[in-house]
Amino acid sequence: MKQQQRHHRSKIFIYTKITASLPFIDVDLNLTPQQMLMFINGLKYIIPCQNRFSNQSTDQLITKQYDKMSTIIKNCLWDHRIATADERAKQAFQALKDILYKFQSKQLPRKLQLRTQREHKIVQTIQKLLCRQRSNIIICRTDKSKVFYIGKRNDFLCKTQEYMLRTQAYEELTNDQCPLAIIYNTAKTLLEWLVKRNALTSKQLKQLLPDKSQLELSHYHAIPKPHKVNIFFYS
Repeated sequence: MKQQQRHHRSKIFIYTKITASLPFIDVDLNLTPQQMLMFINGLKYIIPCQNRFSNQSTDQLITKQYDKMSTIIKNCLWDHRIATADERAKQAFQALKDILYKFQSKQLPRKLQLRTQREHKIVQTIQKLLCRQRSNIIICRTDKSKVFYIGKRNDFLCKTQEYMLRTQAYEELTNDQCPLAIIYNTAKTLLEWLVKRNALTSKQLKQLLPDKSQLELSHYHAIPKPHKVNIFFYS
């Protein structure tokens, strides 16, 4: 009985204490206190030592980390006209790789290891809840406060359809054909025609013509806005 009372009190404390990272939950999830605390940690929180649970080998993890870090360092050195192939640079990069090996092979302190295992298990239970057991819900971040919002998937679909019908600003793509290339070529043809008519210069054409590799279609995304009354989504 005492254990049940303590458990009940902890749930009341977690769900009623107002914090800056408190999530907005618009559906009954029946979360445990530990799961709720993980949500309260917020979007920026990362559980420690995630690579300990990776399917990759230690060598693969170290190689990936080294390639990423060394590329950044080399780019910085190149920007300052500093050689990256001389003997000092080779020794420095080898020292970096040795540090990564030493760090990855170092045994975790007992307290940190227990915390890592506990938080990893909590995240797994949340993933199982959201992805397998409750396929009728959706999770995303909110506007302004940038905390989690969890609601019903059908509510999102209905509001999306309502918004698209009301604004006529978006068109649903029902096949695999993307109209982006057609839009780009049409714009390019128009700009080139304006250059021929001396309405634009070649320099202005280069400035106006977008980079094709950086283009993407405008898309609708529903983000809850709980800080505004009766406004929960925007595009």
